Amino acid sequence: MASGCGAWDEVERQFTLPRYQALWRYWRRNPPVHLMVAAYLGIKSGGPPPADETGLADLLAMFGEGNIC
Repeated sequence: MASGCGAWDEVERQFTLPRYQALWRYWRRNPPVHLMVAAYLGIKSGGPPPADETGLADLLAMFGEGNIC
């Protein structure tokens, strides 16, 4: 998990509602870095990628074979 809490089984055993609420309060004051970076870059979470997004294969094809360093 991105929170560093460990495996889901461990979370189910040890993650109580009061601990969840405390973690949520902490995250509201100190958001995880990956969320701050995504917000700064304007990246929205969820949903499929935009239809006009170029795939890696298309990007590599633009350079042709043998032109990659």
